[in-house]
Order: sequence, then structure tokens, then C-alpha cells
Amino acid sequence: MKKVKVFCAGLIVLVALALSIPASAAFMAGAAAADITPDLSAMKVPSSGYGDRGPKPMEGVHDPIMCKALVVSDGANKAAIVTCDMVGISPDLRAKVLAAVQGTGIDDHNLLMAASHTHSGPGAMLNNGIAGVVFGKYNDKLTQQTADRIGAAVKQADASMRPAVLKVGTASAPDATRNRRDPAGSYNYDTRRFSSAYEPNNPRNSIDPAVTVVEAVGEDGKPIAVLVSFATHGTVLGPDNMQLSADWPGAMQKKIEAALPGAVALYMNGAEGDQAPAMDQDDHTDFEYLDIIGVKVADAALAALDNAATVAAAPVTAVMERRAMPPGKVVMGYHVPSALIKHYFPELPLQAVRVGDVVFMAAPLEMVTAIGQTLKSGARGQGARYPIVAGLANDTLLYCATPEDFPKGGYEVGNTIFGEIEAGVVIGEQMLLVRKLMASE
Repeated sequence: MKKVKVFCAGLIVLVALALSIPASAAFMAGAAAADITPDLSAMKVPSSGYGDRGPKPMEGVHDPIMCKALVVSDGANKAAIVTCDMVGISPDLRAKVLAAVQGTGIDDHNLLMAASHTHSGPGAMLNNGIAGVVFGKYNDKLTQQTADRIGAAVKQADASMRPAVLKVGTASAPDATRNRRDPAGSYNYDTRRFSSAYEPNNPRNSIDPAVTVVEAVGEDGKPIAVLVSFATHGTVLGPDNMQLSADWPGAMQKKIEAALPGAVALYMNGAEGDQAPAMDQDDHTDFEYLDIIGVKVADAALAALDNAATVAAAPVTAVMERRAMPPGKVVMGYHVPSALIKHYFPELPLQAVRVGDVVFMAAPLEMVTAIGQTLKSGARGQGARYPIVAGLANDTLLYCATPEDFPKGGYEVGNTIFGEIEAGVVIGEQMLLVRKLMASE
């Protein structure tokens, strides 16, 4: 009987100790960065940002093209978040990255790859006949080299995982972005500048000024990674620029990493479809604005870190859905046969990744602000404490506008692949994915 009592007492102590361990005790995080700037002396590399520039090869490098990888685990499951200084993520590049990381526990469902949407990044990585005509022929060698470097960063991040806590902070950068679908026509799509006619109080000029920062901090109190979420185009530099550049997101990440030595800074663009950097018709050059916008967002991100609070980091779960879609009527301003669209754009991949209180909703689209705001509010209604929209993720499928936008026309509406039904499908399916993740405890 005495032995039984001792055993029971010991069991009670063990249970009490287990219950006293925080839910995030098993949380692990690792991060790494890789320079993926192509060697322009070895091959001709076009940029895929502007149709006006077309397939012309870039002539130099203004600042490095980087990829950043953050791998997290709750002890049972993993997820990898990869951000790249590119205009979009091609399915060809993603497939090669998946092949490069085989054996790490990272696969199609838990690899989230998102582009910063710089319009001065390397192109020629989308093996798509329609894109090839506008942005240059697919380069398999360049794509493989880039995937190998990204894969190496993911594996390095995975191998460097260590115990960590997760923190989230928020701030606002309302003076860094504006709505380029301004009904007053204040935005010039060619110069990418706003005139004084822009009226920020017009309800149709909605923006999402939120800067959300997700920070993984090691047991030594030093940041492992800082992920910044903010929504606006990477179009500070225009089609006349022939140098590779990460645009303003590169300047932003550079300032954060300088302020936090040893940390890897990642940038995730949100619903930026109708958002453009707040550039005026003034004497500032494009390269000056690159730093002006980058510093504004970086300052907001650093302010968000000042108020960051520790949040639940488990569970780590992910789900991917690939949905067949009926094609729209107009793509890139042209009427494209439905059979051709179905061939080159056969499905719409939607993904959700949960890291405890943080939920990433990933779509391969340039969604307008109204869609992004709806996704965030809907996810909060499902119990997601910190929802983040990951636009331009896992594929490249152009714009996504609301049904109300279509009668108004415009560039964004003319560049949707799946037409008026797309917004409803994205919102509805993403809410189902979030609901599924929030049910997994």
C-alpha cells in the first residue's frame, strides 16, 4: 500500500509539473536568409514587373534579391514560411523548392511561399506561355539555381530550430500607402505618383494601414526572426529602372536587421491589389522614395515590436486546398479563350497556416483591400486572434477584385483570371480553412 501511495504522489507531482509548463514550451523556431540575386554576367535575366519593360534583360543590381525562411514546430508538426524578393511565386519555382527540401518534413501543405511583389526582381521563372510573351521566356536553369538557394535556406532554418517564444505587435503606417483606384483619378499608373487631388477621407479610398509584426525570440532573449506584414505595391521603382532591386521592402528589411543584429527580417505583402506607395508629384527621385517608404514601414514595425506581447505559439498546423475554377473573360486586358486559361491556370491554391494565435491566409492573388479586410474580420470571428493575409503566395494568378469593382472597370478588374466570382470563392473557402485550423487544438 505504501508503494502505491508513493507512486500516486509521484504521479500527481509529474502531472502538476506538466500542467505548469506553458503551452508554447515545445515551440521551436529557426530562420535563415539566402542571397538569390542572379549573376547577370552569366545569363540574361528579365524582370517580370512591368509589361512596358517586357523581356528586356536587367542591366545591373541596385540592391540584393533575398529569400528569408522561418521554420517553426510545436514538437509534433512543422511549417515553413518563405518570403522572396520577387513579383510573384511561380508554381515551377515552388515545385523545385519542394524537391530541394524533401526529408525535412516540409511538403506541399505546410510550405508557405510568398513574394514581396517587387517589380524589379528577377523574372523568367514562370513556365507559362501567356506570361512568356509579356515577361520573357522561362529559364529553367535560373529557376533551378534560385530554388536550390531557397531550399538551402529552408534546410538551414530547419536545422537551426531552437526553443523560442512567439510575440506579436501592431502599429500603423497610414502615410505609407494610398488607394490607387481613387475615383478622382489622382493616381498615374505610368509615373506611379499621386496628385494633390487624392482625398484620403473618401470612403472609396480605403487602405489597410496596419503593420503586424510576428517575432520569434530565443531563450536568450534575442530575436530569431521578425516577420512584417503590410499591404502595398512594390512599385516605387518603375519600368525605366533596369537594375534588380527588392524595392521598398528591401530597404525596410535592411533597417530592421540593422536595428536587431542577428535577426532575420521577413516581409509578407497583404491585400495590395489597389494599394500603391504614397509617392507625390514632387522632386524626390524614385530611389529616394525607395528609402522613404521603406523607412516609414520599418519605423512602424519597430514601434510594433515595442508593444509586442507573448502569444500562444501552438498548435502549428497547415492545410492546402486546390480548387478548380471557371475562367473569367478578360486577362491582362485581352479576351483569352477559356481553354487556354484552363490550360495555363488550372486551379486556385488556397492555404492556411496556424502558429498558435497567429493564422496566415495565403492566396496567389493581388487582392484589393476590401477583400483583405473581410478575410481578417472573418478569421477573427472564427477565433483567430492575429489573422494575417499572405498575398502573392504559392502561385501567380494576378488580381482579385470585388463584384462591386467590376462595373467601375480599371486595371485591376481587367487583370483577373477568374472574374467576378473569385472574391466570394476566396473568402468563403479561406473561412472554411481557418475554421478547420481553429478546431485543431
